[in-house]
Amino acid sequence: MALQNLVDGLSDAFAAAPRPTVIDACPCCTPPAVLDALLRTPRERLGPEDLSRYAASVLNTVGSSVDLRYFTPRILQLLLTGELTLPDLEPFCLKLAQAGWCAWPEAPYLRELLDALWSDVLTGPAWWDAEAVLCALAAADPAGTDGRLAAWERLATATAVDRLHEFLLESGGRPRNAFWDRGGAAHRAFTAWLRGPALRRAVEEAIERTDGSGPLEQLFTVHDVLATVAPSGPAGS
Repeated sequence: MALQNLVDGLSDAFAAAPRPTVIDACPCCTPPAVLDALLRTPRERLGPEDLSRYAASVLNTVGSSVDLRYFTPRILQLLLTGELTLPDLEPFCLKLAQAGWCAWPEAPYLRELLDALWSDVLTGPAWWDAEAVLCALAAADPAGTDGRLAAWERLATATAVDRLHEFLLESGGRPRNAFWDRGGAAHRAFTAWLRGPALRRAVEEAIERTDGSGPLEQLFTVHDVLATVAPSGPAGS
C-alpha cells in the first residue's frame, strides 16, 4: 500500500487505542494547559502546537507508553507530512521502541507504514533525507536495517541513485546523523555496507545497465567516492 494511504489510515488503524483520561507529567516541564488540550481535543484535530511538547518529552517528563499509543497515529501523521518539526522523526522512533510498539495490536500496520516509508525514500519524489529516515527506522526496528540496505543497494530507480549520490557527497561515505546509536548493530551494518565490496559491485553493475547522462554521471561520482572510503578500521567508527 502506498505511503500516503497508510498515513491517511492511521486513525482507523488505532481506533481501538484507549483515549487517556489523565496524563502524568512534571508540572514544571509540561504546563497543565498543554495536558488539558491533549485530553480535551479529539485526536484527529490535534495540531503541531498541541503535540510538539508532548511528543518531544514523552517517556521522559510526561506520559507513558499507554497514552503514547493513543497519540502515535496523529504524531506520525504530522511528522510524515512535515507539519510537526519537533521532535525529529529519529528520536520519536526511538520513543516508539522504548514504548514497546512491537507488542501493540497495531504493530503490523506500523510495520507496513515503516516499510512504505523506506520504499518512498527510494522511489518517490519526496523531500526525505535518506540517512535520516534510515536512522529513524533503525531506532524503531533495528532488525530491519539489513533489508533496507539491500533494497537501496539494488539501485533500482533513479531516485535510489540520487539519494545515494546526495548522501555520499555530503558525508564522504560515513554515517553523520547525530541520532545514530554508534554502538548499535544498525550503525555497524550501515558502516560496513558503505565500506564493503557488495555496494561497489552494485554501483558498477548499475553503470553497465544505465543509459542517460544524469543517473550515469551520478553513478560515476558514487563509484569514485566509494573508492575513497577506507575498508579498514573498526566498523563502528
